Amino acid sequence: MGSCLDLREQMDNPAVHDAISKILSGGKLGYKTIIERRVEPIKCSNCAFVLKGDEKFCPECGEKIATKKG
Repeated sequence: MGSCLDLREQMDNPAVHDAISKILSGGKLGYKTIIERRVEPIKCSNCAFVLKGDEKFCPECGEKIATKKG
């Protein structure tokens, strides 16, 4: 078993959430951790202008914005 396992699909698993809460609280009952999910800002690939996410073209340089599907 390695340390490079992708465990993102386990982030919403209640059993994993409870286990992390017990580890961080020292076993105290009723303690719930909050798992922070960071959202990376969308940037134009040409000029690095920070986009809102609904643009088809960059308002700064006019570059067509590639959308991720899936």
